[in-house]
Parts: sequence; C-alpha cells; structure tokens
Amino acid sequence: MDEMVFFNPGDAIANSKDFGEAVRGAQIYKAKDPYESSLIVAEDVSDKKSFVVYFAKDEKSDTKDSDKSVVPYHLKKTI
Repeated sequence: MDEMVFFNPGDAIANSKDFGEAVRGAQIYKAKDPYESSLIVAEDVSDKKSFVVYFAKDEKSDTKDSDKSVVPYHLKKTI
C-alpha cells in the first residue's frame, strides 16, 4: 500500500521512528474510542524512518502546490 496522502503535521496524534510502535500507539488510541474516525499510519516522504498517526478525516484532499502547511506521506496502514 503505497498511496500518497497529505496532512497538516500539526494534526498528528503520534509519531515514531519505529513502524510497529506507531501502529501500537494507534491501536491503543483507537481502543479508547472505537467509534472515532479511522486512523492512518503514514510514512514521511522526506524521512523514510519516520511514521506518523493521523485521523483519516483530517486528510487534506484539495491541496495546492503553494500550501506549505500540508506535507505528503505514504499511506502504510489504516486502523
């Protein structure tokens, strides 16, 4: 799953240098409120060893090239 997604870094729930740790953090967060929006674990495009957790609802689909507040990520897992 190498889909490109865009998020504002300020909306991140968690981040980690370890994919497994990021997934565990997302699972713990999801267990607290299972009816909340789906969570996405994404890999930073510029730093291949950095993973970030976001709410799926926070994805920025209408990005403009001039919008510097939005960062591209590779989608790795949806929880």
